[in-house]
Amino acid sequence: MKTVIFDLDGTILDTLQDLKNAVNHGLNFYNLPKKDLEFVRKAIGNGTTVLIQRCTPSSLSCEERNAVFNVFKTYYLEHYADYTKPYPGIKELLEKLYGKVHLAVVSNKDNDLTNKIIRKEFGNLFDIVQGSYLDHPKKPDPYLINKIIKENNINKEDCLYVGDTNVDKESATNASLSYLLVNYGYRTKEELEKMCPEDTTISTVDELYNAILRWVNL
Repeated sequence: MKTVIFDLDGTILDTLQDLKNAVNHGLNFYNLPKKDLEFVRKAIGNGTTVLIQRCTPSSLSCEERNAVFNVFKTYYLEHYADYTKPYPGIKELLEKLYGKVHLAVVSNKDNDLTNKIIRKEFGNLFDIVQGSYLDHPKKPDPYLINKIIKENNINKEDCLYVGDTNVDKESATNASLSYLLVNYGYRTKEELEKMCPEDTTISTVDELYNAILRWVNL
């Protein structure tokens, strides 16, 4: 059976409002300028450590930035599900694919939090759930994807990666996987055309489902 690996933020779940609120809680705690939703959207993609780096002034020391990150993280762990929800049609897509392919999700979020979010929003629809670890590289490094592939004896030619950013493209490419990019998440169609000009991106969940079926050959 073939395997489809989904990115989490911006691909299957809209987590933007909760991330923005947590970012601004950390910034406000240290009297730093807040960021609007659009700024945070564009800053997402390389994990929360990089998100905080992009949202804090460059003049901050590493210690100051780490302090903001710690406040952000504590708040987010308590408020990760205030507004987070699946994109319309995603749960139905997964339910239709369930049993036809192995379903996996990989995220730069902490592994425990990733599992908690997936269980809350999707129950047991995913066969494999993989988040990140403090002392191991995050996407676009292929470590997390390769961990999934090795631990589950997956052939790379039988594996498809689905994401919504140029970081996802790099992740799939670095892991030598086929991939699809959606533009309904944290990167617009126009942004992806500039970042990944050789790729055709997918605008709706229905289009994504049909593209996956074509790849699976169903």
